[in-house]
Amino acid sequence: MATSPSFPLATSRIVCVVGLSLCIVVAVGLGLISAALAIGWPHILIEATEKGMTAKVAGLQPWLSLVIAGAAVILALTAAVFSNLLTVLDGVSHGNPFTVGNSLRLRRIGWIILGIQATGFVTGLAGHAIANRTDIGSGFEFSFTGLLAALLAFVLAEVFEQARRLRDDLEGTV
Repeated sequence: MATSPSFPLATSRIVCVVGLSLCIVVAVGLGLISAALAIGWPHILIEATEKGMTAKVAGLQPWLSLVIAGAAVILALTAAVFSNLLTVLDGVSHGNPFTVGNSLRLRRIGWIILGIQATGFVTGLAGHAIANRTDIGSGFEFSFTGLLAALLAFVLAEVFEQARRLRDDLEGTV
């Protein structure tokens, strides 16, 4: 049974579409910047040497590329969360949220969020390597909120699965 989406549901859909679009655009942009940095680094070193900054920037390229690529991966993973969430929202707006597919999508969202946390941790380590070599600070930190979001996604996936089984049992008794 199809129902008209409520305001929060419609708003969630808009936020997911905008978030998905922005994540894709920025992730691609950061990927290109990371590649350009890796390719253009010798030219940057030549300029830095001419300005007497060799000691500060000589060993930064791998770390900078890793931080930028890590940010691109985090955004790509976030886009995957938005994409899966959009599909779940479609099922909810059509009055059929408790499906095997939605349970799998919610479980996938939990794993993706854990992937975001792991990528953020590695990227944070690279950011600290940069911070230790320069005056540039590192803004990456471990997030318990991300772990809680992953846990919530896993629990919600199980709730969806149990609700689907109960619905199927109820339909089988009628």
